[in-house]
Amino acid sequence: MSRFKILFGESIAFALPILLPTVLCAEERVVVSFPRFGVEPTHRVVSVDAAKHEVRIESNDERFFSLVAEGPSLLVVPGRAGASPDTAVRVEVTEILDDGSARATFGAAATDVVRTGPAYFGRPFAGDLNEGSPRAAATKLVRGLPDIVRSRLEEAGPSRPEVVSAAQATATRLKSMNHLKQLGLAFHNYCDSHNAFPPAVVIGPDGKPWHSWRVLLLPYLEEGELYRAYDFSEPWNSPKNRAVAEKMPAVFADPGRPGPAGGLTGFAALVGDHTIFPADLVRMKDVDDFPACLAHGEKISFPQVTDGTSSTILFATVDPERKIPWTKPEDIVLDDTFPGVGKPGGIGAIHPVGDRKAAITVFTDGSGQVIDDRIDRDTIVALATRDGGEFVDRSLLPGTGASQPAAGVPQLRIVAADDGTLRLEID
Repeated sequence: MSRFKILFGESIAFALPILLPTVLCAEERVVVSFPRFGVEPTHRVVSVDAAKHEVRIESNDERFFSLVAEGPSLLVVPGRAGASPDTAVRVEVTEILDDGSARATFGAAATDVVRTGPAYFGRPFAGDLNEGSPRAAATKLVRGLPDIVRSRLEEAGPSRPEVVSAAQATATRLKSMNHLKQLGLAFHNYCDSHNAFPPAVVIGPDGKPWHSWRVLLLPYLEEGELYRAYDFSEPWNSPKNRAVAEKMPAVFADPGRPGPAGGLTGFAALVGDHTIFPADLVRMKDVDDFPACLAHGEKISFPQVTDGTSSTILFATVDPERKIPWTKPEDIVLDDTFPGVGKPGGIGAIHPVGDRKAAITVFTDGSGQVIDDRIDRDTIVALATRDGGEFVDRSLLPGTGASQPAAGVPQLRIVAADDGTLRLEID
C-alpha cells in the first residue's frame, strides 16, 4: 500500500477528479479494481488497428512500465472524442516491446470507442484495494467482462460542459508535461555525451549572450538539420540565425499558452548561482571558439546536485507575458527579485486546474510535476536550488493533500449490481 501512495504523491502535485466518485450501495459489489496514480493518465494509446482490433499502448512515465504485463487488463479511454477517460475496455496484452510499450487486442464491440489519446491502464485485482492489500490478479473475472463497461456519466448521455472543459485542460497539461519531459530527456542525453550539464547561455567574444541551451539540445531532439543550420560564429539574433528561429521545434511550445506560438518558447530554465544552470559559465574566446568553449568552461554535473535530482527543478513554464524567441539566451532568473510562481518574472502558471492556475515543471531526474500558484516563494526557491540543503516533500505541495481520497489508494473499479449490470467507477 505504501508503494502506491509514494507513486501517487510523486506523480502530480495538483489533482482534480474529473469523474465524481459514487458511494456503493449495499446491493453492489466490486468485481475488479486497479490503482490510479494521480489524475493524469498513466498511459497513452499511440496507434489503433481497427481491422485487427489491436492497439499499441505506451507509458507516460517510466515508473509505470511495471503496470504492463501480458494477459488480461483494463484500458480506460474517453467514450467520446473530447470527453475524459470514462469507458473501460477489456484488452488482452499480447506483447511487451523493448521500449516498454505494449500491443493489446480488444473486442469488436469496442471498435468505435478505442482511439489514440490519453488512457488509464492497469492489470486488475479482485475486489476493492481500499479494503486491504492488493488481491490476486483477476484473470478469469476480467476475461468474463464485456468488451466495454461505461461509467455513470457516460451512460447518462453527453458530457456536462464542465466535465469536457476539465478533460480538455487535463489533456493540455499532459501535452505540456510531455514536451517538458522530452526536454528533460534531451538534457540527460547531452550530459551523457559531454559529461556535464549544458550551459544556460554561451557568452560571445563581445561579452554578450550569444547562444541558448535550447539550441545546444537540438541534436538530442532529433533536430540535427536545424542545429547544423545555426551559425555559432554569430549571435542568436544575426540575420542567418533569425532564419533558424523561424523554424521552432514543436517541443518548445507550451500547448497551454494562448495564441499561436510564433517562435516564442513556452519553457525556460531556472538560472542562478545555485541552480542547475549557473549564469555565465561558458565564454567564447573568439568567433571560432565553438564548440571548444564547452570544454574549457566551468562544468556542472550530477555530483554537484547535492539536494537530489528529484528535488531540483530543471525547466518550467514561462509567463506568457514574456515574449522570448526560442533561440534567445533568456530564462527565468533565480535571484533576490525572483517572485515565485504565477507572478510576472517568475515561473508561469497558466494551466487551469479547478479554480486555480498551475505551472508545469520537470525535475532533474526527468520527472514532471504540476505545481499550483499557492506555493510560497521559499518553497519554490528550495526546489530550484541544487545545493541548498533543504528537503521538500513533493507529495505535500499545494493541491496534493486536498485531492487525495482519505480512503486510501485512488482507484478504478468495475462495480456489479444485483441485477447483473456493471458500471465503471473512478475515484
